[in-house]
Amino acid sequence: MTDQLVAWVETLMSAVVFYPVLSVVVIIDCILPLIPSETILALAGAWSGSRGTPELVLVIVTATLAAIVGDNLCYFFGTRLISLVEKIPGNSKRGKALAWARKNLNERDVSTIIIARFIPWARWFVTIILGSVGYSWPRFLLWDSIGALIWATQATLLGYLGGWLFQDQPLIGLVVGATLGIVFGFFLQWMSRIWEKRRSTSTA
Repeated sequence: MTDQLVAWVETLMSAVVFYPVLSVVVIIDCILPLIPSETILALAGAWSGSRGTPELVLVIVTATLAAIVGDNLCYFFGTRLISLVEKIPGNSKRGKALAWARKNLNERDVSTIIIARFIPWARWFVTIILGSVGYSWPRFLLWDSIGALIWATQATLLGYLGGWLFQDQPLIGLVVGATLGIVFGFFLQWMSRIWEKRRSTSTA
């Protein structure tokens, strides 16, 4: 079973169609974040590190451009979806992500746009909220593009590191890379909370 899975993934990663598929997955993840596309990037990075395919730089570029497209679609959907967002229960996981997005956008928009890219539901809420309040689109495009590039680079490179360390067992490399990506995401959230506490103390 494992050999069949490896062979199937090998075929997908080596195919030219992989890049369009990656683009579609990332864009869908931006619009409806049910399955984090970071997993696909980690897998692609792990396979690139262990087998040499797909092309590492092309994966990063493809994911970055797709993330920018998806985020901007959400931005323009903002005015139509905000009424649905308001109905989300505050004690749910999505509700907490919404509260985080609103609070941080009021205090520091740039860092929130970038950090939210690493938090699936938070990045969805951030783009929806910004679109609904008429936030400057050129400014959003600039900082979202930077965040998308950082996001795609770290997710792919962490997967690549895992694949390179376990070249004979790429599936283990995927797990290692994905784990590193999750840890990195929690680290960013932790740093954001530390920054918020220090800023509150300074203001007080």
